[in-house]
Amino acid sequence: MSACPNERRSQRGFNVIELLVVVAIVLATAGVVVPVVSMKKLDDQWRRVDDDLQSIATAINDFVVETRTFPTGHTGATNYHFLYSDGVRPRNNVFESGPATHVGKFLESGDLANDDWKGPYLDHGIGPDPWGNAYLVNVNGFYNSSERVLIVCAGPNGQVNTAPSATVAGGDDIVLVVD
Repeated sequence: MSACPNERRSQRGFNVIELLVVVAIVLATAGVVVPVVSMKKLDDQWRRVDDDLQSIATAINDFVVETRTFPTGHTGATNYHFLYSDGVRPRNNVFESGPATHVGKFLESGDLANDDWKGPYLDHGIGPDPWGNAYLVNVNGFYNSSERVLIVCAGPNGQVNTAPSATVAGGDDIVLVVD
């Protein structure tokens, strides 16, 4: 007795409809898993930025309290307008209205601090943000009343969109206002 045609077909493997169903299930699963993984990565990046901004703010506060000076330069010497961390300096840096130096010279090594320096205030330093850009600190706000002391992450687009006088972030920037 010979097998019926349907039995022969099932012995050869998947038919086109079965294959399409399997592909659809795989794509639907990927459609759920990929966004969840992407959101987790983005959440981790934002959390890291928040931690870095808080670390910089705490270090600046400790520096100011202990040295009784602002991290802007020696009296009578260069007054820095902004400080930067490691990483690529963001595009459209609106804080670049004057001299700048690495944040580590005040908070990590004390190269530009007075005799009251008891640091380091940043033990581990601050590297670039999750997108490879430098964090910026608008220290010009310490002595220019029209500006704010801001710690800025330029965000994923790597471009500063926050004005020196702002109290909230512009664009995709992430900002901490130091009062």
